[in-house]
Amino acid sequence: MLTLATALVVGLAPSSHVLAQPATAFAATINGEAQPPERGQLLLQQQIARGAANTPQLQSVLRETLINQTVMAQAAVKAGLDQQPQVRARLDLARQDVLAQAWQQQVLQAAQPTDASVQAEYQRQIQALGTQEVRLRHVLVREEKQAKEVHAQIQGGAPFEQMVAKFSSDAATRESGGLTEWVPVGMLSPAVAKVLQGVEKGQLAAAPVETAAGWQVLRLEERRPFTAPAMDKVRPQLLQALAKQTLQAQLKTLRESARVE
Repeated sequence: MLTLATALVVGLAPSSHVLAQPATAFAATINGEAQPPERGQLLLQQQIARGAANTPQLQSVLRETLINQTVMAQAAVKAGLDQQPQVRARLDLARQDVLAQAWQQQVLQAAQPTDASVQAEYQRQIQALGTQEVRLRHVLVREEKQAKEVHAQIQGGAPFEQMVAKFSSDAATRESGGLTEWVPVGMLSPAVAKVLQGVEKGQLAAAPVETAAGWQVLRLEERRPFTAPAMDKVRPQLLQALAKQTLQAQLKTLRESARVE
């Protein structure tokens, strides 16, 4: 599959579209403080996005939730809690986070990708993935010394699967004797791709290799041509990748013009 780009900031704000809802559904005045209906509409929108049904019962629960939060917040202000440094910092961070997400929404809405840009991103990712994919068997350990010892034992005739069961810390592949899924060569870490150069099917890599996960002892199980998925199958992921690129570019511009002292 294509490498999927994630959003620049985890949890982009939901759509700015507010569900049509009578203002009276969430209207309330608590101790003289009017409750803006947009708060209830936002909570309702969040619940619906999580799969809840828009029912009068849900609206009633959310209205009660807002009232409870309001009276507690009013009590906190009356007690001066809003002036405590930690509380003020949390309020400031919450406001900053909401504004940052709103900015991201605005940027993305103003930069809708074209079919040509989606096609170009698809071709870029396909080219980066390469023309082949491999299936590996590996033993994952923490220390280089142990990796070299495992490598030497396998070279000496110890069954690879036995070394996996005894030493590997990768729970995802331990039950399969260290066997991985098919991986496009372009998705391999540079260190792994380099150590596999010239390695034939069934051969052990010349030496253990260090990756972000730890030290790996590798054996090439299979190699075959890589067939990329059709563009329509991965269009949502391509749009996400383009969104990330747009946000990164705009953020870079902001950072370059910012005065940080």
